[in-house]
Amino acid sequence: MTTDNDKSSQPTVQLPKNLLLICLLVAALTPFIARLPSVPFRGWEWFTDYIPGIGGLLFFSAFNLIPGGVLYGLGKGSKKKPLAFWFALAAGIGFFLFAHGTVNMRSSSTAAIGLIFIPIYGVGAVAAGWVIGFIVNAVVKIERGRTWLRWTVLATAISFGVGNAVYESRTTSVREARFPVVSVNELPLSKRVVYSSTTQGRVEALALGNFDKYLGNEIAVLSNSEILLLNPLGYTVKSKSEFKQDKCDDCVHMYPYLVPDGKGSVLVATSDGLADSRGHLLWRLKATGFTRLVPLQTSTNTPLFFAYHNNERMDCHDIAGKVLWSVKLGVSDVSTYVTSDGERLPVAQTGYAKAQEINLYELNGKNRKTIKIPEWGSYVEDVAWPTRGHLLVGAGSSMGVLDPDGKEVFRHFIKDTSFRPYHGPEGTAVLFNPNGQPYLAVMSHGSSGYPRSVLLIFDPKGRLVWQEETKKLSSILSVPQADGKGEVLLVGGMDGITEYSLTK
Repeated sequence: MTTDNDKSSQPTVQLPKNLLLICLLVAALTPFIARLPSVPFRGWEWFTDYIPGIGGLLFFSAFNLIPGGVLYGLGKGSKKKPLAFWFALAAGIGFFLFAHGTVNMRSSSTAAIGLIFIPIYGVGAVAAGWVIGFIVNAVVKIERGRTWLRWTVLATAISFGVGNAVYESRTTSVREARFPVVSVNELPLSKRVVYSSTTQGRVEALALGNFDKYLGNEIAVLSNSEILLLNPLGYTVKSKSEFKQDKCDDCVHMYPYLVPDGKGSVLVATSDGLADSRGHLLWRLKATGFTRLVPLQTSTNTPLFFAYHNNERMDCHDIAGKVLWSVKLGVSDVSTYVTSDGERLPVAQTGYAKAQEINLYELNGKNRKTIKIPEWGSYVEDVAWPTRGHLLVGAGSSMGVLDPDGKEVFRHFIKDTSFRPYHGPEGTAVLFNPNGQPYLAVMSHGSSGYPRSVLLIFDPKGRLVWQEETKKLSSILSVPQADGKGEVLLVGGMDGITEYSLTK
């Protein structure tokens, strides 16, 4: 009789017998288990992305053990309040199944950083669950009710984590299955491939200017293996040369620009420095952190080059690489700006969020003007639409145009795409009709894991008349039509060069 009473008085909700083992297994295995439910939608790569070799796997697993250790410590302190531990465990499992089940390792070049932050945020989820469980344990006195709550909260957490991960994967796969697509077609455009990637390789940059010793402009094309000069009136090849970047420590060859040297040859400016038409590095740009080297053609036909040291300064280099002047400023990017009078000026972008602005400088380094940029427009470049001197701004799916004083004159949100726009926008004005007003052509891109772009064309009144998804684009340019009447649009990227012209 006494023995039976003693057994009935024992709590039914207790800590696991192998508390440490349970905590470590949950922390170590849940991230990999979280990937499995979405494999039918995302493919087997969705799981294998979480196995980046032995070294990476050990490093990844070590971070995952952090919340496991915290969970074990909370469990040791919950001997008299065991329901608190089970709530903490459920919160951790639910969070990890959702976080690891939805993070896309190919979404950007920095997506892997999320694997470091997820365990840290997981500690917060575990702690929050423990606090809630501690309170519930004090409120619910009946053991049968505590037992019911333990299994209910675990089932709910698993359903939440897996359900949300599968839902996002399913909706994403349905959306991505629509690629490629022309979702808006209200402009009679003729489209043709001028040069395919099978003949010249992936196009990295396009530019219009005088790149040889003869009068008249050419279209300069930088591919991943050569530089071509094309006649803009017919695209016949005027010259071709092999291009192979010099190998150097820490060279990444980002942000290529084609610029004439004023002596009949082509230069290529990248984040690494200035190279000749063969890819030989003439001088190295030694900047801290991310940077770019932006060329600016002067009235003397001798280019200047502008680069920035992140949050430190902007430098002006001559063609030999000598620093002519520097501006100490918290610069986050550099670009160029064409005023309404056609004058070309260097630009330094500073600040973040609500404090963003661009600073226009004279060629001697004197500040001419400061224009405030809206917080949603972290990417800025000049655009001659609706007239020269305007700015194209944006980030992700948001884009707009500002007048020379920074007043918003146009705003658009990119939608109905099979991917989420991440980089850009980049654009140009194109005069399809020589007797009309310019159209605005804009391209925005997926992250590094999504080699896709979307091309949008707006009419002179700002109405979207064309939206097309393509393989990754790298450059956009307007050039004269072959008959000299109006302009056509060229885009270069993974498929080569494609021309868009207004149907006669």
